[in-house]
Amino acid sequence: MKRKAQIVFLSLCALALVLVPLLTLIGPHKSVSYYEQRGLAKFPELSREAVLDGTYFSELETVYKDHIFQRDRILKVNAIAELLLGRVTVNNIIVNSDKLLDSFGFLRWGLDYLKPEAEAIAAQYASLNGMITAYGGQFCYLGLPQQTTYFADEYPAYMDSRLWHTTGIRDIFGAAMETQGVPFLNMYAAFQAAGQPEEYYYDSDHHSSGEGAFFTYLTLMEQLSAQSGGELDYLTEEDFTKTTLKNPFLGSSNRKLYGLWDSADAVTLYTPKTEIAFTRYDNGVPKNSINALPYTEEEVTTYSVYMGGDVAETVIQTNRPDLPSILIYGDSFTNPLESVLWANFNETRTLDYRYYTAKSLRAYIEEYRPDYVVCVRDESTYFARTGNGRTD
Repeated sequence: MKRKAQIVFLSLCALALVLVPLLTLIGPHKSVSYYEQRGLAKFPELSREAVLDGTYFSELETVYKDHIFQRDRILKVNAIAELLLGRVTVNNIIVNSDKLLDSFGFLRWGLDYLKPEAEAIAAQYASLNGMITAYGGQFCYLGLPQQTTYFADEYPAYMDSRLWHTTGIRDIFGAAMETQGVPFLNMYAAFQAAGQPEEYYYDSDHHSSGEGAFFTYLTLMEQLSAQSGGELDYLTEEDFTKTTLKNPFLGSSNRKLYGLWDSADAVTLYTPKTEIAFTRYDNGVPKNSINALPYTEEEVTTYSVYMGGDVAETVIQTNRPDLPSILIYGDSFTNPLESVLWANFNETRTLDYRYYTAKSLRAYIEEYRPDYVVCVRDESTYFARTGNGRTD
């Protein structure tokens, strides 16, 4: 009997060793991991050189790791096990507090590299600012803190919050922009002045919440109005209806935990009380709504409710020629801002240069000459020169 059991066990193992690689090879193969929020390895090209130097088999091993049959289920089971074992961090997310925060190592380095880098990049923005003001427009660089910075005090005493690093980035970059005369809106300072309300950032997502984004909107409009000599009128809080969706919310950090963390986060939307007629085009395709609302209250929502997620180019027109135009560009942090900004302008254009490739930023500005141009970046991307960090 024992012998038969061993034979059955070994047979099942042998079958698994054959079937798993075969099923992995057959697919289907995704290019992006939804839960891990990263790109997955692609099958390497077979060549004599790649085989001889070993790179082909090394890359093939990575592919099998990224696309192994039932990978998401395997990783979810692993996450469940680690949570049950009471791990402090799971999938590089701290899980033993009421906030999901990124887990950092204890590596420390000097901040001397920041100043020359900040000065070089600030000079590029000064050139861009000069181009915009030359035709009568206004430019503003809006800098947002990451969720890990906003809730830096929530880190356990024995873990690194990196606040020392992000503070250095903000202070040195802000000083360089001031020296160059480039309008820089430091939203971390604005949040602090407002008492750093807990509801302004999600517990389980790296973005600011709907409330935080709306506060950012009000602060930005105040800044733009001041830059234009107080001539820019804009809608304030009493002009909007606030709605909080009842749907469960899957934040980006909770996604890394396969939605296993219990969260009270929700999507909050601000809608103009007075209806404003508009036309909207995403990448030239007409759209009939501002936000991508769920069909039922049971449907799981994500940050992509705002503006329907990241879009290369969005154009919203309201047929009110007496109002100014605006161009806002940046990563996903722009989305909830876009959902309220448009109500104040005749034309609102938004770009995300992670996906938009038709024109350079300067060529786009030169063609449309918006009255206001706003660059939205989070502190982790201040020194990036690719994507939305380009100024050419």
